[in-house]
Amino acid sequence: MNLMKALPDITFWFRNPKQIISDSWSERNVILESDVNLFSWKRKTNQQISSYLQHVVSSDKEPISFFTDVNDLEKWISEIRGIWDGENKTAGDAFWKDVFIVVRDFLTFSPSQSGTVILKVIHSNQCTKFHTDGYPLRLFTTYYGKGTEWLPEKALNRGALGKRNDQIVKNPFKIQRMETFEVGILKGELSDRMNPTPGIVHRSPEIEKTGEKRIILRVDI
Repeated sequence: MNLMKALPDITFWFRNPKQIISDSWSERNVILESDVNLFSWKRKTNQQISSYLQHVVSSDKEPISFFTDVNDLEKWISEIRGIWDGENKTAGDAFWKDVFIVVRDFLTFSPSQSGTVILKVIHSNQCTKFHTDGYPLRLFTTYYGKGTEWLPEKALNRGALGKRNDQIVKNPFKIQRMETFEVGILKGELSDRMNPTPGIVHRSPEIEKTGEKRIILRVDI
């Protein structure tokens, strides 16, 4: 099954799209089902990766961004990892292996098996207003710090999107947050075709007031 078959040109939306939380990455294809707008893979923190990323955070490494297809992904990672590795060429092996596996598997959802990969350290508030993405699918993982927040359908007023958060959120106690290392595949909305599933409504957590930092992996297809 490919991505375009998951976004048929029909004239209705499911009123209550589902969010699937799983402890198995092998179940990720469920995101292609027409009534699902979020697949989230819950997994344990990897201490070896966390130790490496503590170095990345403390060194304030520059962002990494590149466009690739599945066939060139390993080559790209081999070339760019030095930006974060510095003089220690092997400390990040577990991290870069994890990035390779997650990105490789996600890119197979794209008809061209390609996408834009972004890795960066975040110091400030990003998209703190609840919104949907303008991509068919986006993979998002917070390797360090607070994860992405999202709303189940019954907790949001979809008609208020674009307005204030207090107008969008019906019940703030229902706001969900992805855990560190959790891998989310988020379904977005495209203006040039009718997506049968409303995109998942989400936002970045606020971190400026507390001085926290985050390290995120984002892949857009």
